[in-house]
Amino acid sequence: MGKTIFKLAEHQMIFDKQGFIILPFLTEIEINTLSNYFDETHPDLIQNNFVSDSYSSDFNYKKKASDKIVEVFNHAYEKYFIDYTPFGGSFLYKTPGNQSALAAHQDWTIVNEETDVALNCWVPLCDITMENGPIMIMPGSQYSKHNTLRAPTLPFFFLGYEDVIMEQLEPLLVSAGTAIILNQSVIHYSPANESNQIRKAITAGVKSANAQMYFHYKIPNENKLEVFKENDDFLISFENFMKDIAERPKLGESIGMVNYEQQSYNHEELKKLVHQLKTDAGYEVKLSGQNKSSKSVKQVSFFTQIKSFFK
Repeated sequence: MGKTIFKLAEHQMIFDKQGFIILPFLTEIEINTLSNYFDETHPDLIQNNFVSDSYSSDFNYKKKASDKIVEVFNHAYEKYFIDYTPFGGSFLYKTPGNQSALAAHQDWTIVNEETDVALNCWVPLCDITMENGPIMIMPGSQYSKHNTLRAPTLPFFFLGYEDVIMEQLEPLLVSAGTAIILNQSVIHYSPANESNQIRKAITAGVKSANAQMYFHYKIPNENKLEVFKENDDFLISFENFMKDIAERPKLGESIGMVNYEQQSYNHEELKKLVHQLKTDAGYEVKLSGQNKSSKSVKQVSFFTQIKSFFK
């Protein structure tokens, strides 16, 4: 279990149980400020796709945008968090089209999750509906409930049985400026934007105060990970995002190897685990076929999907 990071015990309790919490975050003025900044810095949008600024090769732009986001988010950070350090932010957008879905995934392990915590503050700049591509969460799937390391060279523990996850997702329909604050390890997914408007959002990171950042690289054909100490801005420092994250890191300091073998499950074992995690998080398990919002989505590998952006 990581350190306490929320000022209010009630918020911490909800976050620890569910793996996420929803909180009011931005004022109308702040929403407009960031939305206008997005429009000014994104004159040409990639159509029918999900795009994150972290994919850009322009570090100066990414750093400037990150600093702007942290500056605007600061008052909300001060309101909700204690003993924390921000580690940047990025704009995300989905243009309308059936290729704009984002596959079910977990974010990387970037701190020592036994002693620290890392959060993803996901904040839309427009109202979120089922039509424009909401975040959908698998409640209870966070690290403290299911211990697993995550890295771009490691498979997800549910690989091959994504249908089990998709059946139990919960869509979070929030208004502009509301934050969905996720544990980095919670499973989440986002369907395609089927509206006729751009879905603009922001993702920004917060971690336990001064927690060391890490990146894990799996040694090919071995059950070993090489661990790298990283600077706080390493997530926006990749020059060629998809190529760089699949290779031994050029950034950071190697601190050695650890033995690691990802636990695997068959379909029924995973189903039992997922049902237990969701029940423990306080949610009812959905019957097969009940989750109409995601049942028809064809799942592909998360990184296979991201690669399509770079073609």
